[in-house]
Amino acid sequence: MLTELAPLLLALVLQAPAVTVSVAVDPSANRHAISPLIYGVSFGDDAQAAALHWPSRRWGGNSTTRYSWQDDIANHASDWFFYNIESQPDPGTLPDGSTADLFVDATKAAGGETVLTVPIIGWTPTDRVRRWGFSVAKYGAQQQTECTVTGYPSWCQPDAGNGLHTDGSPITGNDPHDTSREIGPDFVTGWMQHLEGRVGAAGSGGVRFFALDNEPDLWNSTHRDVHPAPLSYDEIWQRTVDYASAIKTQDPNALVLGPVPWGWCAYFWSALDGCGDGGPDLAAHGGVHYLEWYLQQAHDHETANGVRLVDYLDIHYYPQANGVALTDDESVAALRLRTLKSLYDPDYIDESWIGTCCGPTAVNLIPRMKGWIAARYPGTKLAISEYNWGGDTGISSALAQAEVLAIFGREGVDLATRWVAPDPGSRVEDAFRLYLDYDGAGAAVSGDSVEAVSDNVDDVGAYAVAGAGTRLFLLLFNKATGDRDAAVALPAPLHWRARLWRFDGANSLGGAGAVEPAAGALTLPLPARSATLAATLLDFGDVPLAHPFYDFVMTIADDGVTAGCSGGNYCPDAPATRAQMAVFLLKSRYGASYAPPPATGTVFADVPAGSFAADWIEDLAGLGVTGGCGGANYCPGAPVTRAQMAVFLLKTLLGASYVPPAATGIFGDVPVGAFAADWIEDLYGRGITGGCQASPLLYCPDNPNTRGQMGVFLTKTFGLP
Repeated sequence: MLTELAPLLLALVLQAPAVTVSVAVDPSANRHAISPLIYGVSFGDDAQAAALHWPSRRWGGNSTTRYSWQDDIANHASDWFFYNIESQPDPGTLPDGSTADLFVDATKAAGGETVLTVPIIGWTPTDRVRRWGFSVAKYGAQQQTECTVTGYPSWCQPDAGNGLHTDGSPITGNDPHDTSREIGPDFVTGWMQHLEGRVGAAGSGGVRFFALDNEPDLWNSTHRDVHPAPLSYDEIWQRTVDYASAIKTQDPNALVLGPVPWGWCAYFWSALDGCGDGGPDLAAHGGVHYLEWYLQQAHDHETANGVRLVDYLDIHYYPQANGVALTDDESVAALRLRTLKSLYDPDYIDESWIGTCCGPTAVNLIPRMKGWIAARYPGTKLAISEYNWGGDTGISSALAQAEVLAIFGREGVDLATRWVAPDPGSRVEDAFRLYLDYDGAGAAVSGDSVEAVSDNVDDVGAYAVAGAGTRLFLLLFNKATGDRDAAVALPAPLHWRARLWRFDGANSLGGAGAVEPAAGALTLPLPARSATLAATLLDFGDVPLAHPFYDFVMTIADDGVTAGCSGGNYCPDAPATRAQMAVFLLKSRYGASYAPPPATGTVFADVPAGSFAADWIEDLAGLGVTGGCGGANYCPGAPVTRAQMAVFLLKTLLGASYVPPAATGIFGDVPVGAFAADWIEDLYGRGITGGCQASPLLYCPDNPNTRGQMGVFLTKTFGLP
């Protein structure tokens, strides 16, 4: 009997409704701006940068600690046999055209900010010659060489050892000059001068962000060939004073990030102390933990000298639970997704050695760092310039990455760069695209973080962003292995549709339809292990649901043509100006992400470059849609008449060469031969307008075109969805 019932029972299970998770959103609560710099990466290829426009792009990592901008060569330290390896073939123009130069150029061209790691270790490669730190001939047999590791290919160097005796103990007393030469702060300021000559100073479009090296608390292991001694509190602070002071003197607009520790232990203790209380360095500094002490020193220095040396507290963070970071291991998917709580939850005990090393320990990373900043050096920003929640292909890695970015926005991180940029076309790239280009046409999530509370964060993470005008973005991450429904409620009823974009384990990021609200709330289906973006609109304060133009106004707002006038209003009865019209027309025709060429200020006498809508007005003129209002002017502040609107609409839609059919005089107030009569009747024939009065049929050609009417005209002319 049970065997006969099995198919029926299975069918009932498969048809069971998805579990509902309640999400409460309040656009007026916990509101603060989200920094666009949190959506950054380290390195990555230039084509991807040009496509996604990374807001911040970091030049960092172990090899940058001893990168020479003069010779375009870096020492790869313990990552590869303490080897000086040139970064590219010699372009013949060095120091111009170095790998770093090309990185800065490409990042700037893509509209991003370079976060440049500058060496403060005091060493750089001697010249542009391959050299290695631990010669077998000089220091004896070693545990590994480049040849034993690579299988003796023809290119390997058998003399390049790993710096460990055959018993695994480190070689000591080596000569740093085997690979490197001494440098000081002038090496960094010389690099700054070089970059200023290429791309300008920090205040004029050049490089603004300078990170004080990379994980200096690991120098005694990673770069032990030149810095074998463990770093102390006093050494890192003295190097900060020396190098940051030089940077600020060279360019007062430069922003300095420090001290760039590797992770948990280095937040509390110096390398001299190791990883726990009781060390000599902590004791010598009043028992104040490492980063707190560092922040206090920076505060005291500014108080005494009037110069802020450290603008960003810059840290690295990798979740320490086994298999979570830097792998595509899906066997730890649930663990990987739980560890997201280490970023913000004071009650989440870390499921790694951190959670047990010092009693039950919660990382509580971002609130902890912000608390230290508030107590020790208020006004300092927070950067997380290295982090990673998994490889590029696994769905749990991608889902974690997408939620990490939402957490950074909600918790107020100021700058973040993933290690490293995801592979193009990967699921983790989709996680970034969800914020930077969710519709494939340049639409981005931006604005203010607002309150969104999920009643089951382990199943569904929920975040909300208030965008321009009344735009509201909902970011929902279903971490469960089964489908979930998100029941989204707001303080005021929601009337407008939510458009959805989504990725999951089987599908890359793409449109996922739209959902209409019911009884003022949204119920959004969330497939298992998926990331969903829902973009909707709150009502404009002056365009209620009963307004005759409600659907049209909401349509053009939803399509990104306008964000309203101000203060959550649309101003439907206000005349549309000729300047506003230029923006409305071109966005309706080419999409919300369209950007016209920069204005020259030479087309119209009353539209100087830099004035409101100047780019759009000159673009409209360049397309032949307008020749201005006469006398070499455009009259940007003048209202657009309904007659003018007919011409503008059809020329924008059909091209400047379009000629409408001859008018027959169907409107009582638009006789044959009147200005724009042909265009007005063509507009009527296309069903775009019914005139301003039905009986008798009138068009009111000289009346100003209101912003409400504009919504109707644009929606119908361009077929806006």
